[in-house]
This record gives sequence, structure tokens and C-alpha cells, in this order.
Amino acid sequence: MGLLSIIKKLIYMGSTSEYNVRHNKATALLNLMNLHQEKFQSIQDFRDQYLAMKKVCDMLDLRIGRCETDVKEILKKKNVTNPTDAQLNKAMDQVEEELHAIIFMYKTDRHKYGNILDQMENDVLQKKDPFPKALREASTLMEGWKGGKSGNYINKYNEANDGIALATDGK
Repeated sequence: MGLLSIIKKLIYMGSTSEYNVRHNKATALLNLMNLHQEKFQSIQDFRDQYLAMKKVCDMLDLRIGRCETDVKEILKKKNVTNPTDAQLNKAMDQVEEELHAIIFMYKTDRHKYGNILDQMENDVLQKKDPFPKALREASTLMEGWKGGKSGNYINKYNEANDGIALATDGK
């Protein structure tokens, strides 16, 4: 095993051993789910970070969102009743990509992008399908968004309240 391969395994999976694959999978999934855009992080940097974490999950065969029911729905809309393996795989990849696009959008800075998400959620209530179908499209949409700050999003942590409490002894 080359040095570069060992370094990649350490960075992507946190380990070079394959003794406890379930632990590696759990860690990778938790890392992806706990990932959020930082306050001053660009949307491109966050997208790259998200894609790197997604790649780790893919390497560990954690394919989130590969749902047969959703695939059948997509193929039904295309009037495909007897799909080939290639059509099934393409639809499965499409379902997974769309789910990651939506997850990515929800993991962006809600203070900066909350209003676009609120609008999209309102569209869903009206039986519209506003969410991008690919992570690339979601990133481009967020990058170009001019909606400003959301008035509805309340961040419980701000400069005055960063979540840290100090105890005093009354002296």
C-alpha cells in the first residue's frame, strides 16, 4: 500500500484498518450528517467539503437515498414499465443525487439562505417541486441567490449568546 493511499484512508475514513467496518461507516455517516456550512465559508468551499464527505460514504458503500419506491415513481413518470438494469441504475443514481442536493441545501447557512428554503418549503405545500435535482445545481442556485438574510430564521447563537454559560459565585 502506497503512502498516498494510507494518507487518503486516514483522512477519509479516520483509520487504516478494516477491522470494524460498521464503526467506520457510522463515523462517516455521522460526519456527513453533522456537517454544516460555517458562517464565513463560501458556498463553493462548503460544496467541496460536502462532496468529500459524500465520497467517503460512497467508498464505504453507504449510498444514502437509493430508494426503490422513488425509482419506480420516476420510471412511471417516464412511462417505463419494464426497465432495463441500465435504466434502473440511472434512476437510482438520479434519486440519490436529488436527495443529496436537498440535504446540501439544508446544511447551508440558514441565516444567509433561510429565505430560499422557506420559499421552497412553501412551494412543496402547493404541490410544486422547487428543489434542484443535482448537487451542482443546488450549489449554483445558492451561490447566485440574492435573497439576503431570512427574517424568519432565529439563530439562538449570536455574538452575545454563543452558547457558553459562565457560572458566577456572587462575589
